[in-house]
Amino acid sequence: MSLYIESFNIEHMYNSSKPRKFAFSPHVATKLSVDPSSFNPNSCNKDFKRACEKNDIAKSDQLFFTIVKQDHWALVVVNLMHKQLNVFDSNSQDSDYVSILEKPCCNLIENFKTLVRERNPWKHDLDKFERFNPSGYPKQSTTFDCGLFAILYMENLTAKGLKPFSTDTTSLLNFRKYIAAKLFKHPQNTLSSEEELQKLLKKS
Repeated sequence: MSLYIESFNIEHMYNSSKPRKFAFSPHVATKLSVDPSSFNPNSCNKDFKRACEKNDIAKSDQLFFTIVKQDHWALVVVNLMHKQLNVFDSNSQDSDYVSILEKPCCNLIENFKTLVRERNPWKHDLDKFERFNPSGYPKQSTTFDCGLFAILYMENLTAKGLKPFSTDTTSLLNFRKYIAAKLFKHPQNTLSSEEELQKLLKKS
């Protein structure tokens, strides 16, 4: 997930299309998901400053946080266009997963507000943003596709809302191939050829 997010940010840094998107790393999301009573803004100041200076998130329309707990991923969105705070959980029809992720997502939102109060690159007051959890969006039918769906939400969230996408087996397989190709072309990938990749896959 971390490597995908790096690739996602590189792509959107040089993409002039709307909306402008930026995703924080899962490591930052983990630090933000602690109980607010124990949250130390200094633990995230460096990451936030880098995002402001390197990625110019002051011009972003949407901020993403991929959060994981007990091997389940969800997506928290700071929607600066609509002044909303959204949570997308691909398995939220399961009450057990809601209980697993609800608290960490709420913590992340509250702690990010605290972090931003000290250095707010936007004119918006995040404390006044509406907490709105969308409904009716595509969800996983398996027990292992949560990370893939978090990526699908990031890729398909537009200024008008979540763009429809197919969730049939073939479509998800093709999207996995698309993500694999994107990561294979990542600047930090040290494999120089498809043959080397195939050798590595055979060893794993």
